[in-house]
This record gives sequence, C-alpha cells and structure tokens, in this order.
Amino acid sequence: MQNVRVENIEVHPSQGLNRTLQEMYNLESKSFQNPSFIKFVFDNFYSKCTGCIPGKIWNYMKKNFYYINDDPYDEKITAPYILVNTKAGDCDDFSLFAKTCLDILGGWNAKYMLLGKNRNEFTHIVCFAYRGKNILGFIDPVVIDGASDLFNVVHPKYKFKKII
Repeated sequence: MQNVRVENIEVHPSQGLNRTLQEMYNLESKSFQNPSFIKFVFDNFYSKCTGCIPGKIWNYMKKNFYYINDDPYDEKITAPYILVNTKAGDCDDFSLFAKTCLDILGGWNAKYMLLGKNRNEFTHIVCFAYRGKNILGFIDPVVIDGASDLFNVVHPKYKFKKII
C-alpha cells in the first residue's frame, strides 16, 4: 500500500459548508496518524495546567502563523501537521489546528463554532472548547480564534453563533 500524504484539500464553495466540515474532520484524522505532529503537540502545548492549554495554542498561532485569505472561489483547507511548516492559513485552518491539538491532548471537548453577521450566513469559524457541561451550561468555555488579536473573545460583529 502506498503512503499518501494529504497536505491540503480544496472545496469549491458550491459544495457547501457540510463538505468543508467533512474535509476538516478528514484532515484532523490524518493529523492523528502523524507521529511527528503528535510529538510536536505534546512538546509545545502539554501542561499540567489543563486550563492553560487553550491559551498556549492561541499564543503559538499568533506568534507563528500568518493569516491569508483563500481565493474567493475555492476553500483550501490545510492539515494541522502541514500548517506547522507552511505557517499560513485562514480561520478554518486555524480552528482545525486548535481543535486537533486539544483533541490530541485531551481534557477538553473541542468543537467548531460558526460565526456570522446574519442569521444562517456564517463567514467565520473558530474552535470552541469546554471541560464539561452541567445544567447551567458549559464548564470553562473558551474560544480559540487564531485570526483574532484577542484570546477568548468573539468579535461583537458576529451576532449569530452555531456550535457543531
């Protein structure tokens, strides 16, 4: 069997959000199968202070990654283990990186949060994580947005949110 290296996947916008999310989960799975990426995650983000991990991931992204827009007619999604080397991506790449790192380390339930200015018109994606849930809601909720200059803050222009 030939070893195929998946670096990035392009999804045409006409294929929709579901296809984009499907490919993000695929690239997350591929990153879980990459021993050098697993080692990178533990070397850079593991902490006995589990509550500190999301901030460490966000801080790493801010210091090491550059935001670049995709072509308006194509959605390019970069695998987290490749993003470490290319150092450039957009919000879906950053949220995929953060979620994958949290899933590898454990201790957090990581999801994607879609954000939009208008109802059902989501234009931004971030990583939403929490340590548990009770009758009052999420325990220790945190937002990791590598495209934002602020940690754990959703820009007020995004009025609509959907956790998936």
